[in-house]
Amino acid sequence: MEGGTIQLMGIAFSLIMILSVFFMVRARMIQEKYSLVWFVIGLFTLIMSVFKDLMDWFSHIIGVYYAPSAFFAILIASAYLLLLNMSVSISGLKAHNKALTQELGLTKLRLDELEKRLKEEGHH
Repeated sequence: MEGGTIQLMGIAFSLIMILSVFFMVRARMIQEKYSLVWFVIGLFTLIMSVFKDLMDWFSHIIGVYYAPSAFFAILIASAYLLLLNMSVSISGLKAHNKALTQELGLTKLRLDELEKRLKEEGHH
């Protein structure tokens, strides 16, 4: 493929990602705090696609002499950070669900005891 075609594909992909995340936030399919990471990745991809020389410069700075490899390495690192972020969120939700389940169990136990006591008092 020609370099210009790849650059246009990168720009199109970035814009599609940014717009998709924007519409998902509007539809309440994703929370704003999670969408920020996706917006940053989309913006980074857009900037690197528009300013090809910037990616060449950046890859040279980090010691990678083939710019697309540096770009994909950064995207892979971003994916790992997203996975870590989601793992932390899931762990917090799991702990919260456990606490809610225990509280619900205690509430049900109290309700059962109250119902039992009311039945006993009604018969006497």
